[in-house]
Amino acid sequence: MGGLGKTTLARKVYNSDEVKKLFPCRAWATVSKEYSAKEVFKSLLKCLKPSTFQYEDSSSEEELKQKVSKSLNGKKYLVVLDDVWDAEAWRGIKNCFPENNNGGMILLTTRNDRVANVSESKEPHHNLSFMDKEESWELFHNEVFSRKNCPPELEPIGRSIAESCKGLPLAIKTTAGLVAKRERSEDAWEEIMNLLPYWSVAEEDSSEVMMEILKFSYDDLPNKMKPCFLYLGVFPEDEEIRVRDLIRLWMAEGFIEPIQTGRSKAPPQPEDIGEQYLKELVDRNLVQVVKRRSDGKGVKTCQIHDLFRDLCISESNKPDNNGKNARQLSFLSNIGSYACAVTCSQSSTCALFVYGDDTEGWPHHTPEDCRVNVIYFADGSINLNEYLKELKMLRFLNIGFADIFELCKLESLETCHMMLNVNEKGLSIGGLKRLRHLRSELGVNILVDEEGVKDKMQNLQSLCFVSANSILGSLLGNGFFPNLRKLGLSIDKEQGSAEESLRSLHCLHNLRKLVLRFQECWVPLDGIAFPSNLIKITLSGFKDLNSNDMNTLGSIPSLQILKLMHGSCEEETLNCGTAGSFPRLQVFVMDGLNIQCLTAEEGAMPRLRRAVFYNCHDLKEVPKQMRSLGSNLEFSEYDIYGGLSLG
Repeated sequence: MGGLGKTTLARKVYNSDEVKKLFPCRAWATVSKEYSAKEVFKSLLKCLKPSTFQYEDSSSEEELKQKVSKSLNGKKYLVVLDDVWDAEAWRGIKNCFPENNNGGMILLTTRNDRVANVSESKEPHHNLSFMDKEESWELFHNEVFSRKNCPPELEPIGRSIAESCKGLPLAIKTTAGLVAKRERSEDAWEEIMNLLPYWSVAEEDSSEVMMEILKFSYDDLPNKMKPCFLYLGVFPEDEEIRVRDLIRLWMAEGFIEPIQTGRSKAPPQPEDIGEQYLKELVDRNLVQVVKRRSDGKGVKTCQIHDLFRDLCISESNKPDNNGKNARQLSFLSNIGSYACAVTCSQSSTCALFVYGDDTEGWPHHTPEDCRVNVIYFADGSINLNEYLKELKMLRFLNIGFADIFELCKLESLETCHMMLNVNEKGLSIGGLKRLRHLRSELGVNILVDEEGVKDKMQNLQSLCFVSANSILGSLLGNGFFPNLRKLGLSIDKEQGSAEESLRSLHCLHNLRKLVLRFQECWVPLDGIAFPSNLIKITLSGFKDLNSNDMNTLGSIPSLQILKLMHGSCEEETLNCGTAGSFPRLQVFVMDGLNIQCLTAEEGAMPRLRRAVFYNCHDLKEVPKQMRSLGSNLEFSEYDIYGGLSLG
């Protein structure tokens, strides 16, 4: 059965310290029922080549297969293929794994015994069994009470609730998530116990009863959060969902209700309310956390179990009291891609999701009587110029490599994600009064005409990645983006005008996160007017970083997270800070730097609680502030760990 914990156990193995030491090269891919070899190879490459993965999207299936094989060749690797449904899927993937006698291993999870047999495993299969009564109670207790003790008067009824889940971990965790939200009293728990269906795992319809248990937790959700949960059904099976996108989709669909506050306090932003909604779904065990942010607090990516996805789809297709489908999900599939149209009949709006690079036939998937408010191309792209007149209600746009059209005509647009702007003249955003998030993976020139400059973009929250030029500098200096919370700049020395933008950063009084992407160039950091309220800075692609630059960063009073990515240092020994520098820094990340030694004076980084190093192969010594972090001092390559001076 689904929900026994196969993926959970595989994750435990994959992430264990012992396995990381044994296998320096690791990769994970979820195969799932909706199998696509190309997507599997892309997932593996995302683990094997994270810094260059974004440029692999346009490769063919055979090219991706060869790149995976080349990345694994000659290495002692561990590859996890999760949720393999049939033998054909295994046969279509297995040839990409080199048999080089270096101790490479492949771990499969499956519900199908035949898959286990045809995989020619040299080790015995591990068949997961149902939990016994004590194991069920222990899991239930941990989910409800964490490290606290259960009151004696509640233990008998608590054990009964746990036993009613028949030893299935997913059912236990889901029910425990519901119980944890209720009053801790015998009456409240008795009410839950009486509503749970009685069933036996030996029954033929046990999966249907299992679905009743999951639905019980869905029914207990506040009404305002039910459409948010059901919306997760539009994503492919086992999809790792970016929380950033999910919350902005909820906003585009009008699911997030504003919170009223007193006059003396500003109301929270919709993005912050969305974070609260997601936390509630996670607390109830309806949504699984896949990755957390670098600070370890917020959720970066999430997913839902296959059974919950089935529940989302079945509940979405049920008619409401008026005989209409509150949310209507339809899937149009072909090999390697599918389109999903999500329709809200009550408001006559729809969202269009397209996965895979086959966009032929669009926009025929769109219901004729609906206004499109979401277009989400996960992989492919399409020229939307001829449809602009029909997209007046569009609020969310995610599109791949494409010619840039007149974006300013999309008057309702709130979120826009794109891969590339190929219009040399730039992207005109003047007049987009509702725009909150604009992201281009490669730097884009921002243009605003004279008429557009008169109206400041009050709603814009994030702007990434834009070219640091004189036009942007003028916009920043004139307060054109007064409420910007995140800014990503692409800095090219050949432009020769980045300094004006960098000197104007101090005008962004609400800026919290700053990303500077240097195109193989460098601007001394002491010439940048960093806002004092910054809490996170990411630098990438830089040249000749030195100790003086680190002192500049260390003087930013609110800085909590610092990430240095894929750059070079001017010195073999980099001083990370003088006494009193980085007063609030909590997380320090280095990835791909050619540095041999890091030092820091006594009293620097007093609040540091996590340090992470990826692909720093020459690194031999780190400061004692980092050595004292214990398990929170992390390395991606365990074979370099022994070369570090940690004592």
